[in-house]
Amino acid sequence: MLIGLLLAACGGAPAATEAPAVDATEASAEATEAPAEEASGGTLTIGLPVEPETLDPGDAVYVQEQFILMNLFDSLLSISPDGELHPGLATAWEPNADYSEFTFTLRQDVTFHDGTPFTAEAVKASFDHINSDAVLESGGKSLLQDHSYVETVVVDDYTVTVKFGASYPLFLRDASRQWLSISSPVALEASGADYGRNPVGTGPFKFVQWDAQSQIVLERNPDYNWGPEFAAHQGPANLEQVVFRILPEAATRLTAFETGEVLIASEPPALDAIALANSGAAAIQTFAQPGVPAILMINATKAPTDNVNVRKAMILAVNQEELAQTAFQELGLPATSVISPTTWAYDEGAASLYSYNPEEAARLLDEAGWVDADGDGVREKDGETLTIDWPDNPAWSEAFNELLIGYLSEAGFDVQYRSMDDGAAYEELLAGNYTLVYMYWTRPDPSPLRYLFHSENANGGGAWTNFVNEDLDNALADADTNTDEAARAQDYAVAQNIIMENALVLPMFTVNTSYITAPAVQGFSFDLEGYPYLYDISISE
Repeated sequence: MLIGLLLAACGGAPAATEAPAVDATEASAEATEAPAEEASGGTLTIGLPVEPETLDPGDAVYVQEQFILMNLFDSLLSISPDGELHPGLATAWEPNADYSEFTFTLRQDVTFHDGTPFTAEAVKASFDHINSDAVLESGGKSLLQDHSYVETVVVDDYTVTVKFGASYPLFLRDASRQWLSISSPVALEASGADYGRNPVGTGPFKFVQWDAQSQIVLERNPDYNWGPEFAAHQGPANLEQVVFRILPEAATRLTAFETGEVLIASEPPALDAIALANSGAAAIQTFAQPGVPAILMINATKAPTDNVNVRKAMILAVNQEELAQTAFQELGLPATSVISPTTWAYDEGAASLYSYNPEEAARLLDEAGWVDADGDGVREKDGETLTIDWPDNPAWSEAFNELLIGYLSEAGFDVQYRSMDDGAAYEELLAGNYTLVYMYWTRPDPSPLRYLFHSENANGGGAWTNFVNEDLDNALADADTNTDEAARAQDYAVAQNIIMENALVLPMFTVNTSYITAPAVQGFSFDLEGYPYLYDISISE
């Protein structure tokens, strides 16, 4: 569901540089590179499960938005699949001694899709927009405000300095992400509140139209000549047009693929995808994502999960191995902690605190006073049932939600799964009407943990467990600003153990992004976060 807040870190920052996620890129399917001269143009159709809320990068927060935004916009820096930092809209960059100010030298040959020249004013306008009251909450806003954004200073037309009130050693990495990509200042001002439906960037594709609940159409930017240096070709994109079809049901996406309506289908049913691949009708492209795996964040302030034994019982009641295998076949990888094993600073101790043990789950629930006195399979206490409230968008969880509910029901929980779209589910979270929140966040290091678990973000700010712990806050804050890599790793180990010891999340599986592609699709590859890199894709005859 929701907030698949996908901040990917970049390698190559001058300080606090983690090693790239060990197996992330190796887990992707082998890409075939099609040189630009072999491209045949054409239209690439892609079936997606969820419609974006906005195409304003500064206002974006959801998974489905980032995939589209990366084709419309460029960022100051770019990152290769191996985690190395490269020029983007900036050709050079220099942090100050404590990593609170960053000066960028900008390209001088870039224009936005509306013809506006790219200059330092565009960087200032974009970052000020993200930090403004016009944006209530977004991935970019959390990055800037969590690090005390001060201002963006225009030094001259092609030099800009971004200032923070605190050390921000990861900013160069974050400056490569879509949430901090650069918008046309003219379009921002002209469209105002409607900019999310009228995006204007500098990317390889231009926005054409958005038919609500149906499709989003992009077309090639013929003037694009500033692609990243690690791309398979330079110049305009190979494809003439990209159409994102909004197809919420996995079975519908599969049918659309089989009939040729889409050439790429996101998150297909595992068994069907494997069968198509075995028959030669498709290729499966997969990417084991580092960062926060698929978890259920547990509201620690709302009964019955305000009791730590109840939360622990929920974890112990779920067989992660079986869940991942049943839901995703060989594409599934179980998770047992708040970050995945492919993530830098992963702590084995925190990951080994729980293993499937329904007997122990039952004992803990008995100890907490929850018993099934009437034999109906649901535990009760003081006249109340052991009820769990899960507002969720099934487009994200349809592969596993029934399995997960089955495990919890077997343990005596009454799981109330409420199906709704992302916007409605988010409103329920803000109102406090939830027990569980489905979440994952892709990044090669554990830095999203601050957003998700620091008490400064509790009660509607993204830390949906609402758990307050001084030691956890201190570890997360120090890890976020410390330039010493070993100290950061220790801080994250402390944080992981506090989170798991207090059973704040129910880990399920490492998110293994998967797509099926038609044989005609050439040059498929993933970026560091596991998004298909459309710039180099071509369609063969």
